[in-house]
Amino acid sequence: MGFREMLRGKAGEPSLYRRAWSQTDNPIVIEARAQTLAIQRLQLWLRLAYSVLALAALLGYWGFAEGGGLVAGVIGAVLGALALVCVLVLRTGITNGRRNVNAMLETLESTRREPKSGSARA
Repeated sequence: MGFREMLRGKAGEPSLYRRAWSQTDNPIVIEARAQTLAIQRLQLWLRLAYSVLALAALLGYWGFAEGGGLVAGVIGAVLGALALVCVLVLRTGITNGRRNVNAMLETLESTRREPKSGSARA
């Protein structure tokens, strides 16, 4: 049984959790869910960029300090610089995305707490 089959019900429809997200009519909830999924994808890319950065550091160290050759050291340094730029861009995107989702959820929470105009007591 695969992961996708676990998320499906008996008749092939989405499970209750996924159905609740997809059947809401509130655009703030839909957008917050979409941005949360995008942040999760960015986190995957961030982990990959950290891995490339670590490998580039090892390659650069091996090339410059351990006698691996000047070419290996230069490749490691260039690859490390590119990976560092990717890490910085991804971290900024994830941080801003989380701030944005939190602001949307606070807006949603404040709209739920406000009493409706017709239900005020005198």
